[in-house]
Amino acid sequence: MILNIFVMAKVDIDEHTDLAIEYGVSAVPTVIAMRGGDVIDQFVGVKDEDQLDSFVQKLTE
Repeated sequence: MILNIFVMAKVDIDEHTDLAIEYGVSAVPTVIAMRGGDVIDQFVGVKDEDQLDSFVQKLTE
């Protein structure tokens, strides 16, 4: 059995400008998917539920 475990974190880019610069965040919301410390996918902007489901599903493939 393979478990797909996700950890979500919210980062205040006004308080952590170093992270915003490091990951190229220039607009909010920005969602960045990482695996093993590497960025594997991301999107910027508001998404509806179906788009979010699709984003997460793609990460589990």
